[in-house]
Amino acid sequence: MKDVEDNNVYLTLDDRNSDDIIRHQNLTVLINEKNAAIEHTAQAVTSIPAALVKMKWQNRRDIYAWQVKEEIYGVAIEEIIARKPELKEKLLARIEANYQHLLARETATLRLSRKLAEGQLKTSNVTKVALDDTPKKKK
Repeated sequence: MKDVEDNNVYLTLDDRNSDDIIRHQNLTVLINEKNAAIEHTAQAVTSIPAALVKMKWQNRRDIYAWQVKEEIYGVAIEEIIARKPELKEKLLARIEANYQHLLARETATLRLSRKLAEGQLKTSNVTKVALDDTPKKKK
């Protein structure tokens, strides 16, 4: 048997080294895997309003009960105003104050959710929902 003097025997039919081909194939597979991971992550990320709509849809049975309660309260308030018109301004002012408070809390919650989603805050830092995000000035 004759000894092989040339150990650089390539297993491919082209002029390139087989290691280069394997490296190229591995690189292609890694790029495809990275792109698939990025695509999967991008599909999972949704905007905050879209997530809220999805939650609202998932909790629609609970929300329906609140809508019924709201309608009952509306009818009761209407009846109170019809029987005692002098209470109209007081009732409407109280309802408006409560609505503004709820609106401010919802806005603060959305602001906080955005900061958490963007990574500006961590959940361990959040102890309560602050209605005012601006830092207080010292006097």
